[in-house]
Amino acid sequence: MTASHAPPGRTSWAALVLISVISGVTSPAARAVNRTGRISQLLGTVHCPRCALMLGVGATFWPQHWTDGIVAPVMLEIDQSRWEIGIYRFATDQYLKYPRFAPSTISAHPYWGFTAMRRWQVLHRKGWKVYLGFGAAYRSETDLLEPIHWNFAYLVALRHALAGGKFLELSVRHWSDAWIKNPNRGENFLVLTVGFH
Repeated sequence: MTASHAPPGRTSWAALVLISVISGVTSPAARAVNRTGRISQLLGTVHCPRCALMLGVGATFWPQHWTDGIVAPVMLEIDQSRWEIGIYRFATDQYLKYPRFAPSTISAHPYWGFTAMRRWQVLHRKGWKVYLGFGAAYRSETDLLEPIHWNFAYLVALRHALAGGKFLELSVRHWSDAWIKNPNRGENFLVLTVGFH
């Protein structure tokens, strides 16, 4: 793996994208989509009336620092959020600040990820829900974070219901191989998603 310096401000850019997503939920265009019910019609057309489509953006991190990765997921929830399948695009290089490596070592290049997960709702209070999830993830590359393609996937999520069947969800996600093969550093990422029933 070659060492390279991280471009400045990538994490700040991710924060701006997250704010834009939140703003977009209440924009006139988003309200128009809600009024016409196109997403609900689409889900009904594919015979999935208890499904939700989730679009998101997020940032990668290591327990001690941000790693400057940007991730864009598209997920489908099935059976009232009991199951989730997702496609993830990790769109930028990630940089690991780790004592054993040169400064700003590239820990992962852009790659695709895929998940299938079982979700459990563990709390529901006045429009807020908390979920835990467990499943499997597949990464299209191996790197300093994970030496194998197949991983376990974990999730803790906080969801808030919005008008018109929409919702916002903030989740912390972790993929790792549970020390099947070392080094097992894992992929950590924080994701904000907008969901449409």
